[in-house]
Amino acid sequence: MTLLEAVQGWVDAAPRVIAGGVLAALLGACGGVPHSLDLMPAPAVIEAAPVPAVPTAAADARGALGMLYATNRAPVAGVSGDDERYYSGERGYLVRLGEADIHFGDGDISWDEARRIALLKNRPGNFPLRVEDVREFGILPASVSVFTPREVAAGVNETAAADFATAIDQRLARSAVKDVFVYVHGYKVNFENPLLVAAEMWHFLAQDGAFVAFSWPSTPARLAYMKDIETARVAAWGLRRFLDYLATSTSARRIHVVGYSAGTRVVLTALYELALLHQGEEPAAIAAQTRLGNVILVGSDVDTGTFASYVIDGLLDVQERLTLYTSPADKALALSHKLFAHRRLGQVLPGALDARMREFVAASSRLALVDVAEADNFDSGNGHAYFRNSPWVSADILFTLRHGLPPQARGLEQRDDSPVWRFPADYLARFDRALAAATGGPAPSAETLE
Repeated sequence: MTLLEAVQGWVDAAPRVIAGGVLAALLGACGGVPHSLDLMPAPAVIEAAPVPAVPTAAADARGALGMLYATNRAPVAGVSGDDERYYSGERGYLVRLGEADIHFGDGDISWDEARRIALLKNRPGNFPLRVEDVREFGILPASVSVFTPREVAAGVNETAAADFATAIDQRLARSAVKDVFVYVHGYKVNFENPLLVAAEMWHFLAQDGAFVAFSWPSTPARLAYMKDIETARVAAWGLRRFLDYLATSTSARRIHVVGYSAGTRVVLTALYELALLHQGEEPAAIAAQTRLGNVILVGSDVDTGTFASYVIDGLLDVQERLTLYTSPADKALALSHKLFAHRRLGQVLPGALDARMREFVAASSRLALVDVAEADNFDSGNGHAYFRNSPWVSADILFTLRHGLPPQARGLEQRDDSPVWRFPADYLARFDRALAAATGGPAPSAETLE
Protein backbone atom coordinates (compact mmCIF):
# COMPACT_ATOMS: atom_id res chain seq x y z
CA MET A 1 0.00 0.00 0.00
CA THR A 2 1.38 3.42 -0.94
CA LEU A 3 1.35 6.40 1.41
CA LEU A 4 -1.26 8.06 -0.81
CA GLU A 5 -3.49 5.00 -0.61
CA ALA A 6 -3.09 4.88 3.16
CA VAL A 7 -4.02 8.54 3.53
CA GLN A 8 -7.01 8.07 1.23
CA GLY A 9 -8.13 5.12 3.33
CA TRP A 10 -8.11 7.25 6.46
CA VAL A 11 -10.02 10.00 4.67
CA ASP A 12 -12.64 7.53 3.49
CA ALA A 13 -12.96 5.98 6.94
CA ALA A 14 -13.06 9.24 8.90
CA PRO A 15 -16.78 9.95 8.47
CA ARG A 16 -17.61 6.48 9.77
CA VAL A 17 -15.21 6.77 12.69
CA ILE A 18 -16.68 10.16 13.58
CA ALA A 19 -20.20 8.80 13.11
CA GLY A 20 -19.39 5.91 15.40
CA GLY A 21 -18.23 8.29 18.11
CA VAL A 22 -21.28 10.52 17.77
CA LEU A 23 -23.52 7.46 17.70
CA ALA A 24 -21.95 6.32 20.95
CA ALA A 25 -22.77 9.72 22.44
CA LEU A 26 -26.37 9.59 21.23
CA LEU A 27 -26.94 6.05 22.40
CA GLY A 28 -25.24 6.99 25.64
CA ALA A 29 -28.60 8.36 26.75
CA CYS A 30 -29.48 4.71 27.43
CA GLY A 31 -27.17 4.87 30.44
CA GLY A 32 -27.19 7.82 32.84
CA VAL A 33 -26.22 7.64 36.52
CA PRO A 34 -24.61 4.20 36.91
CA HIS A 35 -26.68 2.84 39.80
CA SER A 36 -29.85 4.95 39.76
CA LEU A 37 -32.74 5.68 37.40
CA ASP A 38 -35.50 8.25 37.81
CA LEU A 39 -38.95 6.71 37.56
CA MET A 40 -40.40 7.16 34.07
CA PRO A 41 -43.42 9.43 33.52
CA ALA A 42 -46.71 7.73 34.28
CA PRO A 43 -48.19 6.07 31.17
CA ALA A 44 -51.26 7.80 29.70
CA VAL A 45 -54.52 7.41 31.64
CA ILE A 46 -52.81 4.99 34.01
CA GLU A 47 -55.00 6.57 36.69
CA ALA A 48 -57.96 4.84 35.08
CA ALA A 49 -56.47 1.37 35.34
CA PRO A 50 -57.32 -0.80 38.32
CA VAL A 51 -54.13 -0.85 40.39
CA PRO A 52 -54.35 -3.35 43.26
CA ALA A 53 -52.21 -3.13 46.34
CA VAL A 54 -48.66 -4.41 46.00
CA PRO A 55 -48.49 -8.12 46.93
CA THR A 56 -46.54 -8.46 50.18
CA ALA A 57 -44.42 -11.24 48.71
CA ALA A 58 -43.22 -8.94 45.95
CA ALA A 59 -42.48 -5.83 48.02
CA ASP A 60 -41.58 -5.98 51.68
CA ALA A 61 -42.36 -3.46 54.40
CA ARG A 62 -39.00 -1.74 53.90
CA GLY A 63 -39.96 -0.80 50.37
CA ALA A 64 -37.69 -3.29 48.61
CA LEU A 65 -39.11 -4.83 45.44
CA GLY A 66 -37.71 -8.23 44.50
CA MET A 67 -36.72 -8.08 40.83
CA LEU A 68 -35.73 -11.35 39.19
CA TYR A 69 -32.85 -11.31 36.73
CA ALA A 70 -30.93 -13.53 34.36
CA THR A 71 -27.52 -12.47 33.09
CA ASN A 72 -24.70 -13.81 30.97
CA ARG A 73 -22.28 -11.16 32.19
CA ALA A 74 -19.11 -12.17 34.01
CA PRO A 75 -19.27 -11.67 37.80
CA VAL A 76 -17.20 -8.78 39.15
CA ALA A 77 -14.11 -10.09 40.91
CA GLY A 78 -12.79 -8.16 43.89
CA VAL A 79 -13.53 -4.46 44.30
CA SER A 80 -15.91 -3.16 41.67
CA GLY A 81 -15.48 0.07 39.75
CA ASP A 82 -17.73 3.12 39.68
CA ASP A 83 -19.87 1.78 36.83
CA GLU A 84 -19.87 -1.93 37.62
CA ARG A 85 -21.08 -3.75 40.71
CA TYR A 86 -22.00 -7.42 40.96
CA TYR A 87 -21.45 -8.19 37.24
CA SER A 88 -19.18 -6.59 34.63
CA GLY A 89 -19.53 -5.72 30.96
CA GLU A 90 -17.45 -8.74 29.97
CA ARG A 91 -18.93 -11.92 28.51
CA GLY A 92 -19.67 -14.61 31.05
CA TYR A 93 -20.96 -17.26 28.59
CA LEU A 94 -23.07 -18.78 31.36
CA VAL A 95 -26.58 -17.68 32.35
CA ARG A 96 -26.74 -16.78 36.03
CA LEU A 97 -30.07 -16.45 37.84
CA GLY A 98 -30.89 -14.26 40.81
CA GLU A 99 -32.98 -11.61 42.52
CA ALA A 100 -32.22 -7.98 43.37
CA ASP A 101 -33.71 -5.62 45.94
CA ILE A 102 -34.99 -2.47 44.22
CA HIS A 103 -35.63 0.59 46.37
CA PHE A 104 -37.73 3.60 45.42
CA GLY A 105 -37.17 7.25 46.32
CA ASP A 106 -34.56 9.06 48.35
CA GLY A 107 -36.00 8.16 51.72
CA ASP A 108 -37.77 5.30 53.42
CA ILE A 109 -40.83 4.86 51.21
CA SER A 110 -42.83 1.70 50.66
CA TRP A 111 -43.73 0.43 47.22
CA ASP A 112 -47.40 0.89 48.05
CA GLU A 113 -46.69 4.60 48.63
CA ALA A 114 -44.57 4.60 45.49
CA ARG A 115 -47.51 3.20 43.57
CA ARG A 116 -49.66 6.14 44.60
CA ILE A 117 -46.99 8.75 43.88
CA ALA A 118 -46.25 7.21 40.48
CA LEU A 119 -49.81 7.80 39.33
CA LEU A 120 -49.60 11.56 39.82
CA LYS A 121 -49.54 13.49 36.56
CA ASN A 122 -47.67 16.40 38.15
CA ARG A 123 -45.25 14.34 40.19
CA PRO A 124 -43.30 16.49 42.69
CA GLY A 125 -39.57 16.05 42.11
CA ASN A 126 -37.67 13.01 40.93
CA PHE A 127 -38.06 9.55 42.39
CA PRO A 128 -34.98 7.44 41.74
CA LEU A 129 -34.92 3.67 41.61
CA ARG A 130 -31.77 1.94 42.80
CA VAL A 131 -30.41 -1.55 43.33
CA GLU A 132 -29.54 -2.14 46.98
CA ASP A 133 -28.62 -5.80 47.06
CA VAL A 134 -28.25 -8.82 44.75
CA ARG A 135 -28.62 -12.51 45.56
CA GLU A 136 -27.49 -14.95 42.92
CA PHE A 137 -29.23 -18.33 42.91
CA GLY A 138 -26.60 -19.87 40.68
CA ILE A 139 -25.93 -20.97 37.11
CA LEU A 140 -28.62 -22.23 34.72
CA PRO A 141 -27.54 -25.80 33.87
CA ALA A 142 -28.80 -25.43 30.29
CA SER A 143 -26.13 -22.78 29.70
CA VAL A 144 -23.27 -25.14 30.55
CA SER A 145 -21.49 -26.40 27.44
CA VAL A 146 -18.43 -28.30 26.31
CA PHE A 147 -16.55 -24.99 26.50
CA THR A 148 -17.37 -24.40 30.17
CA PRO A 149 -14.31 -24.93 32.39
CA ARG A 150 -14.52 -28.34 34.04
CA GLU A 151 -14.14 -26.96 37.55
CA VAL A 152 -17.07 -24.58 36.97
CA ALA A 153 -19.29 -27.20 35.31
CA ALA A 154 -18.64 -29.61 38.15
CA GLY A 155 -20.24 -27.21 40.62
CA VAL A 156 -23.45 -26.64 38.65
CA ASN A 157 -26.60 -28.48 39.69
CA GLU A 158 -30.37 -28.10 39.29
CA THR A 159 -30.89 -26.17 42.53
CA ALA A 160 -30.56 -22.67 41.05
CA ALA A 161 -32.95 -23.42 38.19
CA ALA A 162 -35.48 -24.96 40.58
CA ASP A 163 -35.28 -22.02 43.01
CA PHE A 164 -35.71 -19.49 40.22
CA ALA A 165 -38.68 -21.38 38.76
CA THR A 166 -40.24 -21.46 42.22
CA ALA A 167 -39.81 -17.67 42.55
CA ILE A 168 -41.55 -17.18 39.21
CA ASP A 169 -44.37 -19.60 40.00
CA GLN A 170 -44.98 -17.92 43.36
CA ARG A 171 -45.46 -14.60 41.57
CA LEU A 172 -47.77 -16.18 39.03
CA ALA A 173 -49.81 -17.95 41.71
CA ARG A 174 -50.78 -14.65 43.35
CA SER A 175 -51.39 -12.82 40.05
CA ALA A 176 -54.42 -12.47 37.83
CA VAL A 177 -52.04 -12.63 34.85
CA LYS A 178 -50.19 -15.94 34.53
CA ASP A 179 -47.56 -14.59 32.14
CA VAL A 180 -43.83 -13.91 32.37
CA PHE A 181 -42.39 -10.65 30.99
CA VAL A 182 -38.74 -10.37 29.96
CA TYR A 183 -36.99 -7.04 29.32
CA VAL A 184 -33.79 -6.93 27.21
CA HIS A 185 -31.86 -3.64 27.37
CA GLY A 186 -29.81 -1.65 24.88
CA TYR A 187 -26.19 -0.56 24.45
CA LYS A 188 -23.83 1.00 27.01
CA VAL A 189 -25.48 0.18 30.29
CA ASN A 190 -24.31 -1.70 33.33
CA PHE A 191 -25.87 -4.77 34.91
CA GLU A 192 -28.26 -2.75 37.07
CA ASN A 193 -29.95 -0.57 34.43
CA PRO A 194 -32.21 -3.28 32.95
CA LEU A 195 -33.24 -4.32 36.46
CA LEU A 196 -34.38 -0.76 37.17
CA VAL A 197 -36.24 -0.40 33.85
CA ALA A 198 -37.91 -3.77 34.37
CA ALA A 199 -38.86 -2.71 37.91
CA GLU A 200 -40.62 0.45 36.75
CA MET A 201 -42.45 -1.41 33.98
CA TRP A 202 -43.57 -4.09 36.43
CA HIS A 203 -44.54 -1.31 38.84
CA PHE A 204 -46.96 0.15 36.29
CA LEU A 205 -48.31 -3.35 35.65
CA ALA A 206 -49.19 -3.41 39.37
CA GLN A 207 -46.65 -6.22 39.91
CA ASP A 208 -48.98 -8.58 38.07
CA GLY A 209 -47.41 -11.63 36.45
CA ALA A 210 -43.66 -12.21 36.81
CA PHE A 211 -41.09 -9.79 35.38
CA VAL A 212 -37.47 -10.73 34.61
CA ALA A 213 -34.62 -8.47 33.51
CA PHE A 214 -32.23 -10.15 31.07
CA SER A 215 -28.91 -8.32 31.43
CA TRP A 216 -26.52 -9.14 28.58
CA PRO A 217 -22.86 -8.00 28.59
CA SER A 218 -23.12 -4.49 27.22
CA THR A 219 -20.28 -2.23 28.30
CA PRO A 220 -20.81 0.99 30.30
CA ALA A 221 -18.33 2.91 28.15
CA ARG A 222 -19.02 5.48 25.44
CA LEU A 223 -16.83 3.98 22.76
CA ALA A 224 -18.00 0.40 23.21
CA TYR A 225 -20.70 0.46 20.53
CA MET A 226 -18.95 -1.81 18.04
CA LYS A 227 -17.94 -4.19 20.83
CA ASP A 228 -21.47 -4.33 22.15
CA ILE A 229 -23.23 -5.03 18.87
CA GLU A 230 -20.89 -7.98 18.28
CA THR A 231 -21.44 -9.20 21.84
CA ALA A 232 -25.19 -8.97 21.26
CA ARG A 233 -24.91 -11.76 18.69
CA VAL A 234 -23.04 -13.96 21.16
CA ALA A 235 -25.41 -13.12 24.03
CA ALA A 236 -28.43 -14.30 22.04
CA TRP A 237 -27.54 -17.94 22.66
CA GLY A 238 -27.92 -17.37 26.39
CA LEU A 239 -31.29 -15.65 25.92
CA ARG A 240 -32.54 -18.55 23.80
CA ARG A 241 -31.48 -21.04 26.47
CA PHE A 242 -33.20 -18.92 29.10
CA LEU A 243 -36.45 -18.68 27.11
CA ASP A 244 -36.40 -22.46 26.63
CA TYR A 245 -35.99 -22.86 30.38
CA LEU A 246 -38.94 -20.56 31.14
CA ALA A 247 -41.14 -22.52 28.72
CA THR A 248 -40.22 -25.94 30.10
CA SER A 249 -39.64 -25.30 33.80
CA THR A 250 -42.24 -22.72 34.92
CA SER A 251 -46.03 -22.55 34.96
CA ALA A 252 -46.06 -19.49 32.69
CA ARG A 253 -49.05 -19.43 30.34
CA ARG A 254 -47.19 -17.17 27.94
CA ILE A 255 -43.80 -15.47 27.80
CA HIS A 256 -43.58 -11.90 26.50
CA VAL A 257 -40.36 -10.13 25.52
CA VAL A 258 -39.58 -6.41 25.24
CA GLY A 259 -36.33 -5.57 23.44
CA TYR A 260 -34.84 -2.09 23.21
CA SER A 261 -32.27 -0.56 20.84
CA ALA A 262 -29.18 -2.75 20.39
CA GLY A 263 -30.83 -5.31 22.65
CA THR A 264 -33.23 -6.11 19.82
CA ARG A 265 -30.25 -7.77 18.15
CA VAL A 266 -30.13 -10.18 21.08
CA VAL A 267 -33.88 -10.80 20.90
CA LEU A 268 -34.12 -11.24 17.14
CA THR A 269 -31.10 -13.53 16.96
CA ALA A 270 -32.54 -15.72 19.73
CA LEU A 271 -35.90 -15.87 17.94
CA TYR A 272 -34.16 -16.67 14.65
CA GLU A 273 -32.33 -19.56 16.27
CA LEU A 274 -35.67 -20.83 17.60
CA ALA A 275 -37.15 -20.51 14.11
CA LEU A 276 -34.37 -22.62 12.64
CA LEU A 277 -34.75 -25.24 15.36
CA HIS A 278 -38.49 -25.50 14.67
CA GLN A 279 -38.46 -25.28 10.87
CA GLY A 280 -41.05 -27.54 9.26
CA GLU A 281 -43.26 -27.67 12.36
CA GLU A 282 -46.82 -26.34 12.48
CA PRO A 283 -47.20 -22.92 14.15
CA ALA A 284 -49.52 -24.41 16.79
CA ALA A 285 -46.91 -26.99 17.72
CA ILE A 286 -44.21 -24.31 17.90
CA ALA A 287 -46.40 -22.11 20.12
CA ALA A 288 -47.00 -25.01 22.50
CA GLN A 289 -43.25 -25.41 22.92
CA THR A 290 -42.06 -21.80 23.03
CA ARG A 291 -45.09 -20.27 24.79
CA LEU A 292 -44.01 -16.93 23.31
CA GLY A 293 -46.81 -14.37 23.21
CA ASN A 294 -46.04 -10.74 22.37
CA VAL A 295 -42.53 -9.78 21.35
CA ILE A 296 -42.09 -5.99 21.27
CA LEU A 297 -39.10 -4.28 19.67
CA VAL A 298 -38.53 -0.57 20.36
CA GLY A 299 -35.97 1.57 18.52
CA SER A 300 -34.55 -1.54 16.90
CA ASP A 301 -30.94 -1.09 15.77
CA VAL A 302 -31.09 -4.02 13.35
CA ASP A 303 -30.47 -4.02 9.59
CA THR A 304 -33.82 -4.32 7.77
CA GLY A 305 -32.23 -6.82 5.38
CA THR A 306 -31.22 -9.03 8.30
CA PHE A 307 -34.76 -8.92 9.62
CA ALA A 308 -36.18 -9.83 6.20
CA SER A 309 -33.92 -12.89 5.99
CA TYR A 310 -35.08 -13.97 9.45
CA VAL A 311 -38.72 -13.64 8.39
CA ILE A 312 -38.08 -15.75 5.29
CA ASP A 313 -36.72 -18.51 7.53
CA GLY A 314 -39.79 -18.57 9.79
CA LEU A 315 -39.18 -15.88 12.44
CA LEU A 316 -42.86 -14.97 12.68
CA ASP A 317 -43.87 -18.53 13.56
CA VAL A 318 -42.20 -18.62 16.98
CA GLN A 319 -44.40 -16.01 18.73
CA GLU A 320 -48.04 -14.95 18.60
CA ARG A 321 -47.30 -11.39 17.52
CA LEU A 322 -44.18 -9.35 16.79
CA THR A 323 -44.66 -5.59 17.19
CA LEU A 324 -42.12 -3.08 15.86
CA TYR A 325 -42.22 0.50 17.14
CA THR A 326 -40.64 2.99 14.75
CA SER A 327 -39.92 6.71 14.82
CA PRO A 328 -38.84 9.37 12.28
CA ALA A 329 -37.19 11.41 15.06
CA ASP A 330 -34.80 8.74 16.34
CA LYS A 331 -31.44 10.48 15.94
CA ALA A 332 -29.46 7.51 17.23
CA LEU A 333 -30.87 5.21 14.54
CA ALA A 334 -30.41 7.89 11.89
CA LEU A 335 -26.71 7.94 12.67
CA SER A 336 -26.54 4.15 12.86
CA HIS A 337 -28.10 4.12 9.40
CA LYS A 338 -25.35 6.43 8.19
CA LEU A 339 -22.64 4.37 9.89
CA PHE A 340 -23.75 1.04 8.41
CA ALA A 341 -25.22 2.45 5.17
CA HIS A 342 -28.44 0.47 5.64
CA ARG A 343 -31.78 1.45 7.17
CA ARG A 344 -32.44 0.21 10.70
CA LEU A 345 -35.57 -1.69 11.64
CA GLY A 346 -36.68 1.09 13.99
CA GLN A 347 -36.81 3.45 10.98
CA VAL A 348 -39.35 1.50 8.91
CA LEU A 349 -41.95 4.25 8.43
CA PRO A 350 -45.09 4.27 6.26
CA GLY A 351 -43.34 5.91 3.31
CA ALA A 352 -40.45 3.44 3.39
CA LEU A 353 -42.58 0.41 2.47
CA ASP A 354 -42.79 -0.65 -1.16
CA ALA A 355 -45.89 -2.35 -2.59
CA ARG A 356 -44.85 -5.91 -1.77
CA MET A 357 -43.82 -4.99 1.77
CA ARG A 358 -47.16 -3.24 2.33
CA GLU A 359 -48.99 -6.33 1.11
CA PHE A 360 -46.96 -8.63 3.33
CA VAL A 361 -47.45 -6.55 6.49
CA ALA A 362 -51.15 -6.06 5.79
CA ALA A 363 -51.69 -9.80 5.29
CA SER A 364 -49.78 -10.91 8.41
CA SER A 365 -51.65 -11.37 11.67
CA ARG A 366 -48.32 -11.96 13.45
CA LEU A 367 -46.53 -8.72 12.53
CA ALA A 368 -47.53 -5.18 13.53
CA LEU A 369 -45.71 -1.92 12.74
CA VAL A 370 -46.44 1.09 14.94
CA ASP A 371 -45.29 4.59 13.95
CA VAL A 372 -44.96 6.79 17.05
CA ALA A 373 -44.61 10.06 15.09
CA GLU A 374 -47.83 11.50 16.52
CA ALA A 375 -47.50 10.19 20.06
CA ASP A 376 -47.09 12.67 22.88
CA ASN A 377 -43.43 13.50 23.65
CA PHE A 378 -42.09 10.90 21.20
CA ASP A 379 -39.22 13.14 20.08
CA SER A 380 -37.86 14.31 23.44
CA GLY A 381 -34.10 14.18 23.91
CA ASN A 382 -32.48 12.35 21.03
CA GLY A 383 -35.80 10.68 20.19
CA HIS A 384 -34.48 7.20 20.98
CA ALA A 385 -36.00 6.51 24.41
CA TYR A 386 -39.64 7.19 23.54
CA PHE A 387 -40.81 3.95 25.12
CA ARG A 388 -40.09 5.57 28.51
CA ASN A 389 -40.44 9.27 27.67
CA SER A 390 -43.78 9.17 25.85
CA PRO A 391 -46.75 8.38 28.13
CA TRP A 392 -48.73 7.34 25.04
CA VAL A 393 -46.14 4.83 23.84
CA SER A 394 -45.50 3.38 27.30
CA ALA A 395 -49.26 3.00 27.79
CA ASP A 396 -49.62 1.15 24.50
CA ILE A 397 -46.72 -1.19 25.30
CA LEU A 398 -47.92 -1.99 28.81
CA PHE A 399 -51.51 -2.42 27.58
CA THR A 400 -50.24 -4.90 24.97
CA LEU A 401 -48.29 -6.84 27.58
CA ARG A 402 -51.14 -6.91 30.08
CA HIS A 403 -54.08 -7.66 27.78
CA GLY A 404 -52.49 -8.98 24.56
CA LEU A 405 -54.85 -7.02 22.33
CA PRO A 406 -54.10 -6.20 18.66
CA PRO A 407 -53.45 -2.56 17.66
CA GLN A 408 -57.01 -1.82 16.50
CA ALA A 409 -58.32 -2.85 19.93
CA ARG A 410 -55.83 -0.55 21.70
CA GLY A 411 -56.97 2.71 20.12
CA LEU A 412 -54.47 2.89 17.23
CA GLU A 413 -55.50 3.50 13.62
CA GLN A 414 -54.36 2.95 10.03
CA ARG A 415 -54.57 5.61 7.32
CA ASP A 416 -54.09 6.11 3.59
CA ASP A 417 -54.14 2.38 2.81
CA SER A 418 -50.98 1.95 4.89
CA PRO A 419 -50.60 -1.18 7.07
CA VAL A 420 -48.64 0.86 9.66
CA TRP A 421 -50.50 1.73 12.85
CA ARG A 422 -50.45 5.29 14.21
CA PHE A 423 -51.53 7.26 17.26
CA PRO A 424 -54.63 9.34 16.40
CA ALA A 425 -55.24 12.80 17.81
CA ASP A 426 -57.98 11.40 20.06
CA TYR A 427 -55.80 8.55 21.29
CA LEU A 428 -56.50 9.22 24.97
CA ALA A 429 -60.26 8.91 24.46
CA ARG A 430 -59.79 5.75 22.39
CA PHE A 431 -57.44 4.28 24.96
CA ASP A 432 -59.98 5.10 27.63
CA ARG A 433 -62.65 3.08 25.83
CA ALA A 434 -60.26 0.22 25.06
CA LEU A 435 -59.14 0.03 28.69
CA ALA A 436 -62.72 0.02 29.95
CA ALA A 437 -63.59 -2.77 27.51
CA ALA A 438 -60.55 -4.84 28.50
CA THR A 439 -61.01 -4.48 32.26
CA GLY A 440 -64.79 -4.44 32.39
CA GLY A 441 -64.65 -1.26 34.43
CA PRO A 442 -66.35 2.13 34.03
CA ALA A 443 -64.88 4.77 31.74
CA PRO A 444 -62.73 7.38 33.55
CA SER A 445 -64.08 10.86 34.08
CA ALA A 446 -63.34 13.65 31.64
CA GLU A 447 -60.91 15.18 34.15
CA THR A 448 -58.72 12.08 33.93
CA LEU A 449 -58.18 12.65 30.23
CA GLU A 450 -57.26 16.32 30.50
